[in-house]
Amino acid sequence: MSSIRAILAAVVTLSVASSFSSAADKAATDFLQSGPKGDIDHLSEEDFYVDGSNGSGKVFEFSNGKRALHFVPMIHQADPAFYSAVASEVKSLKGEGMDLFYEFIDFDAAILEDKRRIRAMLGFLPTPEFYAQNVSDGLVAQDNAMFLGFSGGDDINVDATPAEIADAYEAIIGPLDITDENLITPLDTFVLPTSDASQISRITIDWRNERLAKAINESKRDLVVLYGAAHGLGTLLYLRSLDESWQRAN
Repeated sequence: MSSIRAILAAVVTLSVASSFSSAADKAATDFLQSGPKGDIDHLSEEDFYVDGSNGSGKVFEFSNGKRALHFVPMIHQADPAFYSAVASEVKSLKGEGMDLFYEFIDFDAAILEDKRRIRAMLGFLPTPEFYAQNVSDGLVAQDNAMFLGFSGGDDINVDATPAEIADAYEAIIGPLDITDENLITPLDTFVLPTSDASQISRITIDWRNERLAKAINESKRDLVVLYGAAHGLGTLLYLRSLDESWQRAN
């Protein structure tokens, strides 16, 4: 049981939030506040944390002297007003010509073998349906459709596919054992993972951070990035290692 807890904790960007401020104690907030002050080297993981409550959304602005980067930390379940504020921010920034980079692992499009490999890693498939079915009272599951299609720059899913994630695990950590339970149990049912719980975050967080940082670094456009809060600091630190000129813009 402790190993299951470790896996679920490691997949922090895929986990269900459980502690929120009351959704009724504030009027809707139609904008995002600037993230805590400090350059990249002085920010902490806690600085990127959002609890999903109305008014908790934030945006961090960075620049390398040539391009602008607006990083918006996300959470998979939140007050509807949280997502409305994010959508307003995206609409405004895309209207300035920025491209949108967003996080989305399309498990529904994966072949059966890769779905089973992901379930061997995590014990479940963290699909939008999973979050919607397990949403807490007063909250809604993240729906990327709210943030896509605004005029201006392009919408680009820069996340990995399930196959790429499973391949990365097997290349970096080791083979994934597909149990008989995994083979015969419906895919929407939890099964006992066979992965190394202590190593999961190396793929779900660190490897994906490096992938995102490389995509940001290779882009030629100003960007607004919507990614899980747990990816914020690691991505920026890796981006800084690729290009030392990236720094806080505000």
